[in-house]
Amino acid sequence: MKKINYIALIIFVFLNSSIALAQSDMIGYGLNKTLPQANNLNPAMLPDYKFSFGLPGISGVHSSTGQNFTNLDLLTSVDENGNINTSDIFNKMRRNNRVTSDNTVSILHLGIRGLTSYTAFSINTKAFARVSLPKELFAFALYGNASDKLDDGLLDFSRGSIKTMAYTEIGISHGREILAGKMTVGARVKYLIGHAYADVKSLDANLRTYGNDEFRGDSIKMNVNQFDVRTAGVAGDLINGNEDVRGSALSNGGFGLDLGATYEYSKKIKFFASLNDLGFIKWNEQYTNKQTVPSFQYKFSGADVVELINGEDLSVVNDFDSVISDLEIKETKNESFSTSLTGKLYAGASYQLTRRQTASAILYSEFYRGALIPAFTAMYNFQGGTFFNFAFSATMMNGRVNNLGTGFTLNLIPFQLVLATNDLLSIVNPMKGRAVDIRFGINHTFGNLNKGKSRAKKNSNNTIDTIDLGID
Repeated sequence: MKKINYIALIIFVFLNSSIALAQSDMIGYGLNKTLPQANNLNPAMLPDYKFSFGLPGISGVHSSTGQNFTNLDLLTSVDENGNINTSDIFNKMRRNNRVTSDNTVSILHLGIRGLTSYTAFSINTKAFARVSLPKELFAFALYGNASDKLDDGLLDFSRGSIKTMAYTEIGISHGREILAGKMTVGARVKYLIGHAYADVKSLDANLRTYGNDEFRGDSIKMNVNQFDVRTAGVAGDLINGNEDVRGSALSNGGFGLDLGATYEYSKKIKFFASLNDLGFIKWNEQYTNKQTVPSFQYKFSGADVVELINGEDLSVVNDFDSVISDLEIKETKNESFSTSLTGKLYAGASYQLTRRQTASAILYSEFYRGALIPAFTAMYNFQGGTFFNFAFSATMMNGRVNNLGTGFTLNLIPFQLVLATNDLLSIVNPMKGRAVDIRFGINHTFGNLNKGKSRAKKNSNNTIDTIDLGID
């Protein structure tokens, strides 16, 4: 019992230390012409600054939380009798309820722009979590075991899963114009340092309770099939009983790849796409742990709640503890394994409304456990040179079509202020929101490449060797 509690505690703490929960970074994509970190989303998007530099801790933080099944307004709503409206809460839940978490802290960013190319070096620390909660789990909590709302008395928890990971990526990217400037292509190669990992791929369990004539009046029966709890890095090191985890946080290596492209179909229409986080981390065998919990059953025949609360009759607790304690949990240590990153796809098109205004449509998909989690965004962008860039978006994600985002970059020479959110509703009206998303930072930016290009156009005698690219 102590071992299982310890594993659960590690997963819970690690999950909640992942800083935020998540969605796609659409606004970052929309501000790509002036936001240096947007190159991390698509290495083929070349910022207009000739030189950009981001200091550790202040240059870029993107923190996001999201779930697809409820909000504070629904959770606090009451019926005509003043009771929490559990029926509305349950009816609006999904068969598979997801909580997602993504957080990125930019440690260092250095970008250099040429007339037709852009090269960047970046170091980012990332943490993410994915949790799947089956609807039946909430059914049992809301209605208890004696409700006809349960599906024939059988609650299936097999869709439950947890995956969390934290790592640092050290990357170098290069993007270049080709086809006489009509197309840009780019790639980023990343070395990955894994810090911590925890995973319960699937909790194959069910609960048979009141509802079926065959079982009516009988006990509650729990059936749990064999499942694995796998940890590595800091999480694995702690479970293995080590207190000094400095080595386990830096001894896991891997590689990643980002690919991107843009294509100018006409002066007004442009297409773009990027495929991010193709890669893996191999976890050092010295800091891994795998707990294989065998199948077991438990029968609950009832208890006096008052006596249980007062501690007068703990036989139910003792019986369950005895069942768990008797389990022969298989522990495997020092077995190296690899985990893949969560791949992401961005694809879209933009239309130039005026010289300073652009409308875009962006499709986002995330690859997780063999499934695609999609989002679609319509975006408006106003760009006043490199001095000011503004974007506003509407995203359909997690079943909503009113997920509004906005953001801007403001160049105060030599400092650039960045502030953005992919979910404005949750900030303006937290009671209705299902996510919290914020990006902020301060970059050092110098030079406007477009001024150099403008001077070249005015003088037809200029060549690529004579164009003035001095600091503005």
